[in-house]
Amino acid sequence: MVRNAAAAALVWATGLLMCACAMQRTDVEAVEIKPEIIQSSVRFQKEYLLFAGDQIEVSVWRVPEASRQVVIRSDGMISLPIVQDVTAAGLSPRELAEKLKTLFSARLLNPEVAVIPMQTRQPVVYVLGDVKAPTTVPYRNALTAMQAIGAAGGFQRTGSEKDVTIIRLSQDGFLRAIPIDTEAGGQPGPYLAYATTRLEPDDVVFVPENGRSQVMRFLDDFVLKPTQLLVNYKLYKQL
Repeated sequence: MVRNAAAAALVWATGLLMCACAMQRTDVEAVEIKPEIIQSSVRFQKEYLLFAGDQIEVSVWRVPEASRQVVIRSDGMISLPIVQDVTAAGLSPRELAEKLKTLFSARLLNPEVAVIPMQTRQPVVYVLGDVKAPTTVPYRNALTAMQAIGAAGGFQRTGSEKDVTIIRLSQDGFLRAIPIDTEAGGQPGPYLAYATTRLEPDDVVFVPENGRSQVMRFLDDFVLKPTQLLVNYKLYKQL
């Protein structure tokens, strides 16, 4: 997943919102959102971080007795011959391999260590800002922005219904803020926009507070200088 990274209100009836979010399909044609507003000045890359419950293979070349397939425990640790308990959660496979190489070096001569993810957690999206319960949502349950917001409990009264934004890492490595167009379609416009906006794994759905200054502050914090996103969610690694 992802390293570095990155921290809500429609005045719609809660029942309508939750019903819409529970649907896995919609009869309305999906809208392809386009990156067109603001992007980071630096480039990032996604890097998967290991979590409790992940199954990994630790391979020590030419030392089969030290190699194992293990599951990261709930305390974030794994147990291996020679080095005993080692913290694995929160590290990328590459970082864990380097850590194990250093530990094995105390007993082995120039060990070559590889960490191979075997079974990892499912893709997710993140819902932040003025929603009732900012959360991480399995991607299969949040294919659209509406489903993601519903999984976070819906919008707060103080959220800006016209400024919901998708934060996405593009293929060229730039972090982009993509506004959801709610202007078209009259009164049901926002509902249709959120219900038909497709998400991608690792997207961040951000609902800022009302007020232009709040919107600009969130763009500055989460896109132009995405330190809070990187610290709290460790989504991206800066190149």
